[in-house]
Amino acid sequence: MFDSGSASGLLDGVPDHEQPATLQEHHAHIAREQFREIHALTALYLTRCEEDARRGKNEAHHGEFAHVEIAAILHVTEGAAARMIDLGCELRLRLHRVSAAFAAGTIDLTQTRAIVDALANVSDDKLDDIENRLLSDGDHLTSTKLKQRARRLIARYDPDGVHRRRERAEEDRDVRTHASDDGMSTLEGLLPTVGAQRLSMRLREMSLQVCADDPRTHAQRRADALISLTDGADHLPCHCRREHCTATKATGRLGTEDVTTRAPREKATIMVGVSATTLLGLDDLPGYLHGYGAIDADLARDIAADGTWKQVLTLADKDRARLIENLLDELCAAAPELFDGTTETDGPCVSGRRIATAPHGPILGVGKALMAAGITPSSIRNRSKISREARTYQPSKRLAEIIRTRDGTCRFPNCTARAQDCDLDHTIPFDHTNPANGGLTVEQNLACLCRKHHRLKTEGYWTVTQLGSGLLRWTDPHGSITVTEPNGPFTDPDDEHNHDHHDTADDFTLRDLAYGNSGRTVENDLAYLLDSHVPPGTRHPEPRNPAGPILVIDLDEPPPF
Repeated sequence: MFDSGSASGLLDGVPDHEQPATLQEHHAHIAREQFREIHALTALYLTRCEEDARRGKNEAHHGEFAHVEIAAILHVTEGAAARMIDLGCELRLRLHRVSAAFAAGTIDLTQTRAIVDALANVSDDKLDDIENRLLSDGDHLTSTKLKQRARRLIARYDPDGVHRRRERAEEDRDVRTHASDDGMSTLEGLLPTVGAQRLSMRLREMSLQVCADDPRTHAQRRADALISLTDGADHLPCHCRREHCTATKATGRLGTEDVTTRAPREKATIMVGVSATTLLGLDDLPGYLHGYGAIDADLARDIAADGTWKQVLTLADKDRARLIENLLDELCAAAPELFDGTTETDGPCVSGRRIATAPHGPILGVGKALMAAGITPSSIRNRSKISREARTYQPSKRLAEIIRTRDGTCRFPNCTARAQDCDLDHTIPFDHTNPANGGLTVEQNLACLCRKHHRLKTEGYWTVTQLGSGLLRWTDPHGSITVTEPNGPFTDPDDEHNHDHHDTADDFTLRDLAYGNSGRTVENDLAYLLDSHVPPGTRHPEPRNPAGPILVIDLDEPPPF
């Protein structure tokens, strides 16, 4: 047991089920008091400005000493006082929605600073719209997440301003060192984001070149890797002190006879998601630089000019809904006896059972487009292969790439760990004794979790449910629910999602109906049903297999494969 001491605690006497709400209200109270302080010192600053104006001082010098006075009152540095004044002026004169949210305690001081910094140079004609969108769901986001969302919104709705600001900012690039204590120095710099990402990836790559017996932490290896780069080395020497270190043999040692055995170094890789229409110059939608966030279209095109392209097939929710509607209309016209003649708001009814058409994430495939399902021997073999993969604990390389590309980061609320550094967690645990019982290795049951949050989920402190569309619903130990969205380079947080999800036992999807959780998308399932039920000549001018019978599936029976 821990001794809380004699001081009265905030939660003393508060029942367990009321403690989360008590903490939240206390935090909101602190935020409101912080707003009052910022508001008050801003009023003092404006008063000093008015006094200087009456004295006839140049407008550029109005209130020039107010920060000195405030620093003395609050016992903070003059620089800190000046930053508080700047924040207050932005809230009072420019960001009225943010000011109202801060005053109400909906967002705290840290979140407010993050928003104000992100919106500092947004064009005035775009500011109100971006501010409104950012605050619509930003009260539950951390400052890091708020900055990421702000970059997405600004790149999308103010692309011209983003391009101009990036060009101006690149002129300020610099790297400096500052003497620190205990024989150490601090290195800080401002780099173009592409170069910074390449440097980060290179340092990470070098830090992983050593063997498992190297005693250094990952942070120490990254620091040593940067020093090795300045010395002209292209690898990080291992510190295991073993005579026959395999890492040394793999990377070689500069200045010795082993240098010829060094494996060729791979070029640092960065991932950029960008629309094909943007690459062709048909529009200026923002790109997404993995590990950074949204970037303007011109920068994305510059990176693509010298990069390696890989096709990622995506389908937006609105296009998916239109496709489903058209295919269902065609199926209904071709085989009306399958339908009950009624349509519910959450899905059509077939043979007395409702079909849930909730989408299963925006990414259909990586590297090549997925073929529509058919009733050919090759497609049946392919479905069998997918079924075997779904019952194998380790995800295939292709599936792992889809999940990491979809998620972008750890999917635990407000975690920003990179997907490449995360585990692939089965939301419903994989049944090693009998894999067919559930917890399949499919997109709809996998998510990226960093090791810490993976353990937290596995040990039952938090529970999680897949809602479809890549959404995860997290429940904390007190019963509070948080829904997290994918954060990968090909997901757009501003697309409208269909969040009407149902968990009743009578619900079933076209995926279950056609493939039995094979991991394929609902569009393939619909196409398969069309090919299976539509009489020859109704959908295709010629039957696909004129030599054999048309395959018909009883919707109340399991799939015949």
